[in-house]
Amino acid sequence: MINVDAVILAAGQSSRMGVASKALLPLKGLSLLDHVITRLAPQVDSLVVSGDKTLLGDLEYPVVEDLTAKFSGPLAGLYSALIYSDLSDAEYLLVVPCDGPLVPKDLVARLYREIRLADSDVACARYEGVIQGTFSLWHKRQTAAIKNTLLVDKYGGFKPLLDKMDAVYVDWIKQSINPFFNINTPDDLDQAEKLLDI
Repeated sequence: MINVDAVILAAGQSSRMGVASKALLPLKGLSLLDHVITRLAPQVDSLVVSGDKTLLGDLEYPVVEDLTAKFSGPLAGLYSALIYSDLSDAEYLLVVPCDGPLVPKDLVARLYREIRLADSDVACARYEGVIQGTFSLWHKRQTAAIKNTLLVDKYGGFKPLLDKMDAVYVDWIKQSINPFFNINTPDDLDQAEKLLDI
């Protein structure tokens, strides 16, 4: 047992891509979501996808819909996954975006090691000094704090909570390909096609 579950965030709006769900956009013969699943599934105990069941259709993994107002940010996906009843008994939940097809294959191992060493409740990747909030590991005992931030404070992003929880940041050295590359535009998708050829 790895002691880590994961949620892939796939509920965000895809207006810049001109599609209802960019999770299903094709990239080198697989959807963006499938690229993330392929890299992530071997690293975790169980995996769910945060998104719209109607848009995502039948997937190999459970789809968990946000329990809060539509499109209230990535924190809504984290919270909804945390209270999903079919997760394993793992203590931690990893969050990654569906539009990050180059997820590091050592993401879980590195974040898990550092969160334990620092005795923290959240660990977050950082690349070239930039905090990668949607690539983060959370202790499940923080579910109440996450709920409060989302429903009471009305923050849907990770930053306020990362600051409040004294997150440990895990640095990745610069590489020829940014492992945290996000696809937000058609140009990004074209660039990802080229990166996967390297």
